[in-house]
Amino acid sequence: MRVIAYTQKCIAGGNCVLTCSNVFEQRDSDGTVHVLNERPSLALLGKVRQAVDLCPGQVFSIEDEANKSELVVVERSHASKMHHPK
Repeated sequence: MRVIAYTQKCIAGGNCVLTCSNVFEQRDSDGTVHVLNERPSLALLGKVRQAVDLCPGQVFSIEDEANKSELVVVERSHASKMHHPK
């Protein structure tokens, strides 16, 4: 699974950090999301997914959701195509 954080959409709510601080943090400069760990353990898959679902700014996009063999989390500064599965 690949999770993309579109940082320009972030409203600095901090839910991702509260839910999964092993993967996400907030930038000191503006409070927006920053990915700490681009290849977290698969054991964190549930927490990452929960962080995506709880995001008030809906800044996350999920690709290749069926692939449970790896977890990749990356940042993008702008959204070219957004996909918000529920």
